[in-house]
Amino acid sequence: MSKFAIKEVADVTFFDIETGKPVIFFDTLKVSTIENESETAEARGGKGNGTLVTWNYGRTATLTMQDALLSMDSLSLLAGNEVVTTGFTLSGREKVTVPVGGKITLQNVPKTGEVISIYKTVGGVLTEEVVINGTTVTRVGAEITGLTAGNIVSVFYEYDAPVGAQMVKFTSDAFPGTYRVVGDTIVRDQSTGKDKVAQFLIPKASLQSGFSLSLDVENPAVFDFNLNIMKEADSQDLYQIIKLA
Repeated sequence: MSKFAIKEVADVTFFDIETGKPVIFFDTLKVSTIENESETAEARGGKGNGTLVTWNYGRTATLTMQDALLSMDSLSLLAGNEVVTTGFTLSGREKVTVPVGGKITLQNVPKTGEVISIYKTVGGVLTEEVVINGTTVTRVGAEITGLTAGNIVSVFYEYDAPVGAQMVKFTSDAFPGTYRVVGDTIVRDQSTGKDKVAQFLIPKASLQSGFSLSLDVENPAVFDFNLNIMKEADSQDLYQIIKLA
């Protein structure tokens, strides 16, 4: 039985345990690691109280994945909520130099009934508020008129999400689910130097809800997905590693 080396990340698929259908496929992972731990009990005695007998128990395993890219689908798995495409609003902020004529056109139409705030802006600092009073300064749709030409103004408003927008909501009562997980990778045979297909199969793994979303000006963000591997009902199996001939 030849030895083999591993130097490749796995492509990982989550399957719905009840239906058997795929839920999501990860093919841009940077790291996919199965970590194993267990507890140990010891019998000690004699001079120096040395270890006489040990027992291992409580084996646990976790799958740690780090993705170079994020999708709304993978984000929804962490949230435990579906991706929503309608019925939500966004906050708009626009910094505009008022042209001759005193009229500006916003990129989006402000939501009816929501507050629109306009501030004269000097050196990036909000100074005097400009009030839409319906007489000297007015708004119709996305157009605001009656502003002083040459001024730089910042406009804050709410608007309906356009077609194609997506939203994932994180709530206090929704959490990630449990999945069957399959990882596909390749290993290199020491004797022949040829690559062989390998796979790990996890019948039951619970996605952890904790994660960090880091916005860094210098370093590209990575996205962690950590799963607790659980044994199947009526079985002691945690996971399998398979290598094809």
